[in-house]
Amino acid sequence: MNDFASAAMLRLVAHGLRRQGLRPPPPVAAQQGRVALDDKRALLAGLWPSIGPAGLARIGDAIRELPEEPTLRALVLATDPWDLLARWQRLERFVHSRHRTRVEAEGPGRVRLQHVSQSPGQQPTAAEDVLVFGLLVALCERVAGRPVQARPAGGRHWLRRDSQWRDGPWPESLHTWELRWDAAHVAGDPHPPVAHPASGDRWLEALHAALRADPGRPWRVDDLARSCALSARSLQRHLARRQLSFSGLLTATRVQCAADLLTSSGLSVAEVGYHCGFADQPHFSRQFRQSTAMTPARYRAQFARAG
Repeated sequence: MNDFASAAMLRLVAHGLRRQGLRPPPPVAAQQGRVALDDKRALLAGLWPSIGPAGLARIGDAIRELPEEPTLRALVLATDPWDLLARWQRLERFVHSRHRTRVEAEGPGRVRLQHVSQSPGQQPTAAEDVLVFGLLVALCERVAGRPVQARPAGGRHWLRRDSQWRDGPWPESLHTWELRWDAAHVAGDPHPPVAHPASGDRWLEALHAALRADPGRPWRVDDLARSCALSARSLQRHLARRQLSFSGLLTATRVQCAADLLTSSGLSVAEVGYHCGFADQPHFSRQFRQSTAMTPARYRAQFARAG
C-alpha cells in the first residue's frame, strides 16, 4: 500500500486496539510513504497470540468512531455492499496493493470473498486475512444499515452475527469468506432523486451537484438521470442538445473536484485521485493533464502558491 492507504490502516489498527482496552504497539516506520511488508506482518504476528483472530477482526468495528476522512468517505458513500466492494477493489488497484480481494456473487445479499496475493509465494497471512475481512464486514454493515453475517468458506457456524464477532473456535484457513445480509432492506441510495423533473437548466445543476457529492461513485447513466428525476433517454437527449456526453461530464466533474482538492487540502496526490473516482494513478495523471495541460503535482505547486 502507498502512503495514504498504509497510514489509514495503521490508524485503524491503533484505534481498534484502544477500543478493546489494549495498548497499541509502537508505530511502524515508513520509508518513502510505504510500510515494508515484513514490518506489517511482524506487527500483526505480534498481535495474533495476545488478541487472537476475533480481536483482529474487531479492529474493523472501529470505523464507526473514526473521523470521516476522505478515503473512508469515498467508501461509505457506497449505495450498497456491492458498490462498497467495488470501491474497495478500486482502492486496492489504485495503491498497487500487494494483495487483492476477489468478489464472487452467490445471489441477492450473498457474496464470497477471497484474499489473494499478486506475487506467487507471498500469500496473505491469516492475520492479514482477518484484518481485511473484519474491516470489509464493518464497512458493509455501515453501508447496508443492517447486520452482516460472515464465516470462512465452508464453515458451519457464522463467526460474525448480530454485529458481533465470536471468540471461537476459528479454522486455520481464512483466505476465503462468505458474507450474507438482508438484501431486501439495505440502506439504499444516499443520493435520493429530486421530487419533480428539474426544468430549464436546473437539471444540469442537479447533475453537477450529484456528481460532486460523490465523484468516486461508479456512475451510470441511469443513476445520474435518477438524481434529477429524468429518464436515461431524456437525460441523453438533454446532454446531446448541449453537445455534452455522460462520460465527458463525469470526467470534467472529477477533474474539477480533483483541482479543488489539490489547491485547498493537504491530501496526497494519490488520495485526491482515489477520492475523485479515477481508476488508478496513471489514469488520474493522464486525464488531469489532458484537461489542464499539467500534472496534478505541478497544478498543486503552481496554484496553491498563487492562492
